[in-house]
Amino acid sequence: SASGSVNRYALALPSMEINTIGAGGGSIARIDQGGLLRMGPASAGADPGPACYARGGTEPTCTDANLVLGYLSAAYFAGGRLPLDTGAARRAIADRIAKPLRLSLEAAAHGMVQVINVNMAAAIREISVQKGYDPREFPLVCAGGAGPLHAAGIAAELGIARIVVPRDASIFCAAGMLRTDLRHDYVRSCAQTLGGSAAGAGRLRRLVREMLAEARRALAAEGIPAARQRMRFQLDLRYAGQYHEVGVDVSAKSLAAADWKAVRERFHAQHDRLYGYALRAEGTAVDLLNARLSASGVTQKPALRREPRRGPGCARALKGKRPAYLPERKAYREVPVFDGERLGHGNRLKGPAIIESANTSILVPAGWRA
Repeated sequence: SASGSVNRYALALPSMEINTIGAGGGSIARIDQGGLLRMGPASAGADPGPACYARGGTEPTCTDANLVLGYLSAAYFAGGRLPLDTGAARRAIADRIAKPLRLSLEAAAHGMVQVINVNMAAAIREISVQKGYDPREFPLVCAGGAGPLHAAGIAAELGIARIVVPRDASIFCAAGMLRTDLRHDYVRSCAQTLGGSAAGAGRLRRLVREMLAEARRALAAEGIPAARQRMRFQLDLRYAGQYHEVGVDVSAKSLAAADWKAVRERFHAQHDRLYGYALRAEGTAVDLLNARLSASGVTQKPALRREPRRGPGCARALKGKRPAYLPERKAYREVPVFDGERLGHGNRLKGPAIIESANTSILVPAGWRA
């Protein structure tokens, strides 16, 4: 995004648009003044952490609810390095949530999970539909240590049929930073009517060449050879008389050839996708405000290991069974637990089931398959 806001302050700089709602394993459950159950945004963090960490935390959190419902293992949390106190989690939820709301312990814990799932689904719906995308057309990539326990609940709220859990789920952001390309963003103001004059077109080309030279110098100084440099141009355009502009990707070829007809057509299509209409037939003039360049340096990535395909059977990865709460039955049932480190490409299993690895746990509800 070329603009945004932080704590209500306008930001006119290239930035990543990240929508955060304060939902995580440490999110604290509370009852508001109207008697409704809320999750977050306050968090117990990692220290003192959820009540089940036994580090002094007394507030009921999302992690406590997942433990009480049987979705987390008290003995295998963080690969067994942090044993959890189930009794402390049960007491926190019973005292702070279940008794005031006159609910059973499991109903209160399940309610906590439902509320946080709805919160996350609402945030995804807002940032996708607002941009013109239907979330049902995409898979849900679910990261974070606790995220895969909630993935199916969130997906069901959004009508999403496929979920992808990265192997590095709990360190997804850090792993991504280590694998990312280098990037520099440049912007030059160039207010004019698009294609209005030869002088205006010449000025735009000069500014583009200036940004391009600056970008190549910066990437070369970082050790990125020309063959691994990628340049992406964008123009901020709007209809004459409009207040807001739309960023439109344009090719270097269109800029060099001053192919304004092709640029206008891309703008009409982008405006129609974002706002539901375009003024193509009316012949409304298009104004240019800024020219932008995103310069990327492609870095060397660690090679991914290809896994041989196995048969569908998962018997070798079965760790055992434990009671887990099944919402469709409103009761605990014995659910198979699989070792995620022993599952491989080609294995298939049906829910209800739980998949555990050292850095995350995946809940596969009834009706889903993995």
